[in-house]
Amino acid sequence: MIPGSEPTVRLHPAVRILSLVAFILCLAGGGWSVLVAAALLVSLALASHGSAAFRRFLLFSWRLRWFFLSILVLFGWFTPGTPLFEVGAAIAPSREGLVHGAERAAVILLIVAGVVWLLETSTREELVRGLLWLTAPLARLGFPHERFAVRLALVLAAVPELRGLVDARARRPMVSAGKLQRWMDTAAALFRAALSQAERAPLSALELATVVPPRTVHWLLATACIGPLALLAWWRPF
Repeated sequence: MIPGSEPTVRLHPAVRILSLVAFILCLAGGGWSVLVAAALLVSLALASHGSAAFRRFLLFSWRLRWFFLSILVLFGWFTPGTPLFEVGAAIAPSREGLVHGAERAAVILLIVAGVVWLLETSTREELVRGLLWLTAPLARLGFPHERFAVRLALVLAAVPELRGLVDARARRPMVSAGKLQRWMDTAAALFRAALSQAERAPLSALELATVVPPRTVHWLLATACIGPLALLAWWRPF
């Protein structure tokens, strides 16, 4: 992730994808020092794209709020350690568990921020070109990387339409039924609507742009930002 570099140097999409992968690997293998450094890095990266990027990040994070809460509950109440409260220690969460849970939740939160950065800096076509370049060596092993890119482009193109179907379905009044039954009915209705829309959709040509390799400066910029994070993940001072 290259905060502030967007106006002068636009990174090759393959470098952006690999930067995100390296960013996630650093988070998975690091401690709190890596999390603090990663939070600073991703904050600068999102800030370089204005308030819209932060709003998108907050929206994605809010949708995962129950997942974060479940992580804290699982780690806090099921990890042995020092009780958080002396009164009612038998039912209190452990301090060590809450710390580990907060660390895992922070990792996922930073991954979400990294994904938002990639989506903010890359169009659908750029993501396809990046994946085409990354998977080109696999063509020698028989991997159909061009077909993979085409299918990915079609999936990405269908996402906004499917989101519209979901929003339209959510605005419809629900019949009186159990919660599980309502979810099943909604999923079935969305599946039927998606099939119907796919059958009516006209065929369209998809043109894949020529894929050029990344420039050396792109690799250097990515290394300059991710390198210190990787060093912290390997060193782990705290």
